[in-house]
Amino acid sequence: MGLKAVNSGGNSSDMPSQEALEPGAYPARIVRIIDLGVQKRRPFKGKDKAPAPHILLTYELLDEFCLDEDGEELKDKPRWITERFPLFGLGADSAISTKRYKALDPEEEFGGDFSMLLGKPLLLTIVNNPGSGDNKGKVYNNVGGVSLMRKKDEGNAAPLVNDSVLFDLDDPDKEVWGGLEDWLKDLIKGRIKDDDSSDDEAEEELTKDSYEGDDDDW
Repeated sequence: MGLKAVNSGGNSSDMPSQEALEPGAYPARIVRIIDLGVQKRRPFKGKDKAPAPHILLTYELLDEFCLDEDGEELKDKPRWITERFPLFGLGADSAISTKRYKALDPEEEFGGDFSMLLGKPLLLTIVNNPGSGDNKGKVYNNVGGVSLMRKKDEGNAAPLVNDSVLFDLDDPDKEVWGGLEDWLKDLIKGRIKDDDSSDDEAEEELTKDSYEGDDDDW
């Protein structure tokens, strides 16, 4: 599928539960970009939407950290915020993918290639949304938008604490695949596969010579 929109945390499961962050703009960097392949979309007003390529972005906050059981900041565990959305061409002005990309590359220097934004410093607008159903009473952090930092702030932005991660189904890296969470692997494995041979080649590359202890049937 690829990670290009063309025109034609560090949080582990053994961490204590973290409080929702206050709404506002936070300095961050993109730490993960994951190609999810073609996924189903939620119906709109009772009507089905056509499946579309999706990507996942994870933002690492530069000055907010997970807290331990005593409420102390863990400087090696910055807070992460993740979102996923359909990937459309840059001509789709109302698409989230277009809004995110053009906010960070307004001159389209990289021609819609999200992979070139990996590690980029930015301002991440976080909003709070209430849970519903079984999650009623909970508050969740969501991405309200992204914007560029001022040049002088960008130069002073803290580096990533975690290694950046890029996974592209057009050129799958098995070591990266092995490090993804199980729910993310399941999401990618459940994608709607293309009929062309490139998707079969990606699957074959990731299933052969599995790492010891990794018996995922990709």
